[in-house]
Amino acid sequence: MPALYGGVGNRGMAQHLHLSAPEFAAWNAAVARVAVAAEPVAIGDALTGALKVVLDFDGFFVAALHRDAPPSVPYYNDPAEPELKYHDGPYLLDPFYNHFLAGGTDGCYRLAELAPEGFLRSEYFANYYRLLDFSDELGLLASLGPGSCFHLSIARRSGRPRFSRRDHDWLAAAAPLVRDAVQRMLQATHPAQHDRSELHDSLREAYRHFGASVLTEREREVVQLLLRGNSAKAIARALKISPETARNHLKRVYPKLGVASQAELFALFFKALEQVEPGFTGDPLTRLR
Repeated sequence: MPALYGGVGNRGMAQHLHLSAPEFAAWNAAVARVAVAAEPVAIGDALTGALKVVLDFDGFFVAALHRDAPPSVPYYNDPAEPELKYHDGPYLLDPFYNHFLAGGTDGCYRLAELAPEGFLRSEYFANYYRLLDFSDELGLLASLGPGSCFHLSIARRSGRPRFSRRDHDWLAAAAPLVRDAVQRMLQATHPAQHDRSELHDSLREAYRHFGASVLTEREREVVQLLLRGNSAKAIARALKISPETARNHLKRVYPKLGVASQAELFALFFKALEQVEPGFTGDPLTRLR
């Protein structure tokens, strides 16, 4: 039986990924369509079709992550994306993006592998991920060169089975095909990199200084970790404080920011990010007050 070989995740091993003869023919034809496609949407459509030969998924998302600029999102095929687009701020809290920033290794990961403790109960998950109606997500990360990597995500809707180890291995094996497709997508879009880099710097500063006009430095650290989906226990471990101290910080933070819950805090953060433009520095809350 014909087979496709590929490196799998961080194990650095080759796996025999078996295909029937008709499946192998369909895979070859689909890969050929990816190779000849020229426009970003056409490349993305062809790449989606190729992966659907070997994988069953509902949502499909491709982004290029950068250390000095917001993500480039050349292809997204799910109409359920929340009103605030990924590259306009939510990426700052994304577990895949923060894994990349922290120097994490290339590979294929479940969202649960990279997300902080408490993420599924967090307001970020409730107000961003849950709006996408995904029950399971696999993300593929691989370098695009110094300071950049691609992130390809496939997802299944609520109520559908979770991705299997076979699904993980197939997506990991497709990394060379995906890298070439993403590079061609980015070359075709020609983003205004300087302006986007300046906006990225401003968004990162807004995240770091959110609440600085009313909060202490330690309270801001607690808020930053909470926004990324960490539980009180995870915040305590990260800051080397007790869980009770972390909860006490949160009790003081809410009235200072004029909110009564984590949900209101999350909404306030994204409302503040909407006020940020290239060149902005300081606490974005000052724009709302």
